[in-house]
Amino acid sequence: MKSILIVGASNAGKSTTAYEICSQLKPNKVYRLNITNETLIESELKAIFNNTFIIEVNGKFILIVAGATTEQGFFITVIVEVCIKLKIDISFALVSMRCFEKKKGFKTKAQLSTISEIVAIEKISKISGDFKNSIEWKNRIEKIVKKIVENL
Repeated sequence: MKSILIVGASNAGKSTTAYEICSQLKPNKVYRLNITNETLIESELKAIFNNTFIIEVNGKFILIVAGATTEQGFFITVIVEVCIKLKIDISFALVSMRCFEKKKGFKTKAQLSTISEIVAIEKISKISGDFKNSIEWKNRIEKIVKKIVENL
């Protein structure tokens, strides 16, 4: 599995970025991964925000950790283990992470690197104003989508 890590402060736009990337990838199906109950629940694209999802794009499954692991309270290794238990063959992972992980035991980058080849680390910050029409926003989304498509 390959992955991209999106790193940003609280309210930097990690989840909004994940949603827009998913929109651009045009998934055939969207599921929410209930980590506690180890279940997969059918969902929809507009629900992608501050949670963990699986999207299917051209027959391949992409893990979307839209909310930072520390915010969700689950290590990335636990999230991937749930996917394995559910027999979901993850081709790629898009993982959100806070700049500074203060919760005990959280080392998302290090943990992710043990189970995945991290092909990019995108450090993001909040874009002011009408961000969806800004060049910075469009470049951010385009760059990440291109990396995912190249590595699927």
